[in-house]
Amino acid sequence: MVRLQEKPESDAVDALKRAALKLFAERGVDGVTVREIAAAAGQKNHGAVGYHFGSKAELIRTLVVDGAKLIDDRRNAGLDALEKTGRRVKLEEVVRLIVFSSIDLAPKGEEECYNRFVVLLAMTHREQFLDALADRWNRGYQRSLVHLRYWMRRLPRAKQTERIVFFEAMFGTVLASREARLADSSRAHPTWSKAATLDHLVTSLMAIITAP
Repeated sequence: MVRLQEKPESDAVDALKRAALKLFAERGVDGVTVREIAAAAGQKNHGAVGYHFGSKAELIRTLVVDGAKLIDDRRNAGLDALEKTGRRVKLEEVVRLIVFSSIDLAPKGEEECYNRFVVLLAMTHREQFLDALADRWNRGYQRSLVHLRYWMRRLPRAKQTERIVFFEAMFGTVLASREARLADSSRAHPTWSKAATLDHLVTSLMAIITAP
């Protein structure tokens, strides 16, 4: 994710980040050592992670922030445009923005890994994940939730929160599953490779919000 940096990165840093993201997406952060990351990145020095990032935990934080910043920028820009119209933002517009801002995060031609990485991290190390976000890199999502709650205003707030939990779980898991299938080149994946599948995901997520 070199494009997210404000200044150019060294080839070694970029290679370490790419290798770590892929390994973490496949095996989770606990299933990967810094030596394996260095080897996968083509670094002869097994201490490369410590040298460039200080620690494995800091590398994880950096990867979370890299992707979260890109997604947050997309969501805020999209919401700015929708809200600027002065009309009530449609539910489909918000859900579509949430979904489509979270795909195509890797440079063109590279394997998408970010959703698998953060879904696994949030399940196994939720505090570490939330600490990396620091209530700073998910502002677009928080703004989106205001719109989702409007479309659930018929429900008690506690029930709205439950629906949001269901929404988040489905949204994250489906995108992570999509990434994993598309990364598998051993066979075709007609369902996941169709653009219409994401449209169906948007419709299904809307149903969580609008269900009686």
